Amino acid sequence: MQAYHKDLLENEAMISNAKSLFTQKFISKEQLNEVTSKLVSLDTNPNLLVRFGFFLLGCFLFSSIVGSISLLFIPLLDSNYQIVPFFYFGVGIIVLEILVHKNYFKHGLDDAFIVCSQLALYIGVGILFESFLAVYLTMFVFGALFCIRYVNALSMFVSCIGLMAFIFLSITEHSFIPKALLPFIAFFIAVLLYSIYLKLNSIDDFYFYEFALQNLKIFSLVLAYFSLNYMVVRELSESLLNVEVLLGEDIPLAFIFYATTFIIPASYIGYSLFKKDRIILFVGILAFAYSIFTIRFYYQLLPIEVALVIGGIVLFIVAYLSIKRLQFCETGLTFKPDRGSDSSLLKNAQALIVSAQVPNAPVPNQSDMPFGGGGFSGGGAGSKF
Repeated sequence: MQAYHKDLLENEAMISNAKSLFTQKFISKEQLNEVTSKLVSLDTNPNLLVRFGFFLLGCFLFSSIVGSISLLFIPLLDSNYQIVPFFYFGVGIIVLEILVHKNYFKHGLDDAFIVCSQLALYIGVGILFESFLAVYLTMFVFGALFCIRYVNALSMFVSCIGLMAFIFLSITEHSFIPKALLPFIAFFIAVLLYSIYLKLNSIDDFYFYEFALQNLKIFSLVLAYFSLNYMVVRELSESLLNVEVLLGEDIPLAFIFYATTFIIPASYIGYSLFKKDRIILFVGILAFAYSIFTIRFYYQLLPIEVALVIGGIVLFIVAYLSIKRLQFCETGLTFKPDRGSDSSLLKNAQALIVSAQVPNAPVPNQSDMPFGGGGFSGGGAGSKF
């Protein structure tokens, strides 16, 4: 099922790890060169800007290919225009397989044909079936297939979106399940997706899909929070269930959603500190900030300027106490910079600050050769003859 040879993917992972170790100063430049010279790797672009440039080039190449072919064959199709996007999808798959055979991996060109081929397929399904349900189901299935075969992290995100959109549309438009249960169903799916992530992440043979599994993890965390967020539930209740919230009233089970709006971000932050997981920590911090925005959107407890001042004071106190607590820690959570981080900019800034603080007094002339006064080989305007 996997398009790339397993040995090449292993070599690519070893080279990537060697570069990371070199950046963290665990190995020398000679050791890094020895690893990269002995392993046959895939043709990749680690520079994101260069990779994006090749992605744009690949999109132009895809449009040029399908445009040239369309000039020749579309007049022969007459009214069978529904199959044209599927024809484009087939062309994209053929070119993509050629690129894979040439060992292009995370290069930019392969990313372009992965995206364009899927887009053509989803457009074709939408035209043929005239149903969003069919499109979302296709996104879920083919996103997962593209992720597995081409080790593409973006396709995992597409698959997750297709799954949730399919479930949401099935409940809201076709009423397979009561709409009032939608938040709890979404939360259950988020927990299920996170459980799948934990299961797959524990399998050693799946380390090729590290970034795809990270997308699955982030999607499940965000989905779990927004499924029980008070603002999301209230707005969906008004639009889907026609619930009219009058002054002094609230939505059903409001106390549950008030609690989960703050309990879930707090749980993320606490769990991330326990597991030392940066992704969950960042998601928890952003979710907590959105929780504050959610409450302020409906209840103006303080003027905005007072709330900002109080929030700034609280953040300053928390940051100061955290720095004092963590600045001498050598392991676990620490305030010290990572070994892998590039601290050259910080060092340059420190040198600039130090040089600005040192007074630049003029240095007196220490030469033994007197100038002025005619004291050296010739006359001058001195004070004596």
